[in-house]
Amino acid sequence: MNMKSINLIQLSIEDLGTIIREAVALEFQKLQIPKKVKSEDSNNDLLTREEAKKLLRLSYTTLWKYNKDKVLKAKKIGSRVYYLKSEIMNLLNDKTA
Repeated sequence: MNMKSINLIQLSIEDLGTIIREAVALEFQKLQIPKKVKSEDSNNDLLTREEAKKLLRLSYTTLWKYNKDKVLKAKKIGSRVYYLKSEIMNLLNDKTA
């Protein structure tokens, strides 16, 4: 049987709060996803669904349909969905030409 030991120390509520805040902040830093694909071109920025929706002035449903119909290709990182800014700009240029 594996025995675990628990050490009890006396902490103030403020100290415990500080320790928790620092631990949570550290975990959030680990979870942050880079906003750029490795490239010098700023058009390779990754945009969130919200940013793509605002830039294209579309609904989430239309954005999903564009992805389904391969008009615009989504990139998934974990459970998050991103779009390349360059692809969105190309789509906008094609629609206005």
